[in-house]
Amino acid sequence: MLASSLSSRVVATPRVCGSRYACRASAAEAPAAPKTCFVAMNVFKVKPECSDDFEDVWKSRESHLKEMPGFVRFALLKCSNVPNKYISQSTWESEEAFKSWTQSQQFSKAHGEGKGNKRPNVGAMLEGPPSPEFFSSVTVTE
Repeated sequence: MLASSLSSRVVATPRVCGSRYACRASAAEAPAAPKTCFVAMNVFKVKPECSDDFEDVWKSRESHLKEMPGFVRFALLKCSNVPNKYISQSTWESEEAFKSWTQSQQFSKAHGEGKGNKRPNVGAMLEGPPSPEFFSSVTVTE
């Protein structure tokens, strides 16, 4: 009974991309554009004695990310199974939005560039340089 009531409301329709099908509420509605995103991450290996200070720097910093067009979210992640491993993860609507961030005054401010920088030296807290990784979405579920 539930299956028959659902099948009368959901219609499978072909999309532009080959023979893929997507479900939508009715044939009269236009299909929604697929969600995409770009994720930029830095992997940090922090010296064991510096992990609390490293976290405090990130918790207290002015990131200026919310000022940027295309910014979606940011998270500093602490690895549960590898001690002292962290990932800074920013999600953007597009790679172009991320690139605009990296070339902005907000980026310079957030990374302590310029005169009068009072930001702690994060590099001294690390066992080596951060490892950047970049990803484009294949599929997004929210």
